[in-house]
Amino acid sequence: MPDLLETVLSPTAGGDVEPSSELDIGECFAPFIPQAPAAPAPNPKPKPAAKVSGFEKLLRENGLLRDTGSATALPVPEAPGNDGDTDLSTVRSNEILTASVETPLPTPRKATVLEIFTWIKRSVLAQTHLPEDAAALVALWVISTWFQDTLAVLPCLAISGPAHDAMVFLRVLNDFCCKPLLVAEFRKSDLDPLNWDFQTQLISEPNLDNRKAALLGNLTNRGFRIVADRRALVCSKSRAIYIGEEPATKKIQHSIHINIIPTKAEPPTPLQWLQKNIDYIPVHLSQYREKNLDQVRRRPFIPFGLSSEAAAIAKALGSCIVDQPKLQQKLVSLLTAQDQQHRSQTLDTAETVVVEAALALSRQGREHVYAREIATEANRLLEVRGEGLKLSPEKVGHRLRKLGLLTRRLSQAGNGLVLDKATVAGIKQLAAVYLEEDIPAEAENLPCAQAAEKKEVEEVM
Repeated sequence: MPDLLETVLSPTAGGDVEPSSELDIGECFAPFIPQAPAAPAPNPKPKPAAKVSGFEKLLRENGLLRDTGSATALPVPEAPGNDGDTDLSTVRSNEILTASVETPLPTPRKATVLEIFTWIKRSVLAQTHLPEDAAALVALWVISTWFQDTLAVLPCLAISGPAHDAMVFLRVLNDFCCKPLLVAEFRKSDLDPLNWDFQTQLISEPNLDNRKAALLGNLTNRGFRIVADRRALVCSKSRAIYIGEEPATKKIQHSIHINIIPTKAEPPTPLQWLQKNIDYIPVHLSQYREKNLDQVRRRPFIPFGLSSEAAAIAKALGSCIVDQPKLQQKLVSLLTAQDQQHRSQTLDTAETVVVEAALALSRQGREHVYAREIATEANRLLEVRGEGLKLSPEKVGHRLRKLGLLTRRLSQAGNGLVLDKATVAGIKQLAAVYLEEDIPAEAENLPCAQAAEKKEVEEVM
């Protein structure tokens, strides 16, 4: 039987396969909402005693009128075999049957984090054209908005792409986030009133500048405040912000980038179960928070194998995933892929090709290499790739120093690198970052071994 998480996180099968359960189609079950106890019925008021006339009182005092009790009282039939000495009240009480006590029904099951994650992801996919991995990250971010008071870092969702599609996406988030508010642009002075009643801010700011991007990034760190009107204001919140059509826009610290690719596809067809999800999922999220708040606060998730910023995002989102380690592992793999993509987009092209050229020349078993030789190799790589950039030896020397590889005067022919063990190790470390190249341990000493072998042959000759 396939693992449930793998089924949930993998792309949906062909349309000819019938869903086997609510989880397969993304429809959530109705949340359990305890009914308020009914107010006890008021005790009936005692009937006032009937008024007795003076004439009737006189007849009773002279024994001419017998007291028969209430006019509505009915005679009580004697029990079979009763000889008149038995207390009739005792007989009647013994004949009353005790009502059967019903066994209380068990409390209905509450949703797990895997179910909530699945319902949110399917709801996002049903209303947008996002790919599966992006929808999965969005679902995990939505869950984290319900635990903002427990997190040290509040990741920001940065959205790029066509404006109309971004507005549709923000409205989808508005259905599921904790206490959301849709905002059209903002200024620094607006952050204080936005803090009053709303937990999650969904902002459209297509002309985001560097100053606002830096401000939003700083506010992903809990505890930092902004100064306005001579007051220090706490403005850390979970935020999603539309930053414009170009994906390579201003960088926001601790952000997850969701790029909506333009498409000519028809808008998604509304599904029958979608409105149920919109109504039910926030209730499930509220119950999930109430049940697991202490555990999320006391047992933070510790990820491995990520850069420091990506690890902070993974810790925040992963801590909100309770009792589902496979889903936490999936989160780490999704953030790893996005982290690598971000690094490849932001790394300087010139620095990358200089590192690649230096790595190639360091593998030739040479004792040193000139900056002009690195420039020649770098320009060859750029030409092969169709790049119009050309690097001079001076620019290569500047890039090497910026990368931490110190050049020196090798001879009258110019400056370059001495390929000692420390320099070669530095080049390999840069290659691991810029080229994502994992060099096997047994191959690390290969150039040195080849150089030594070559020197021995020359001495023999």
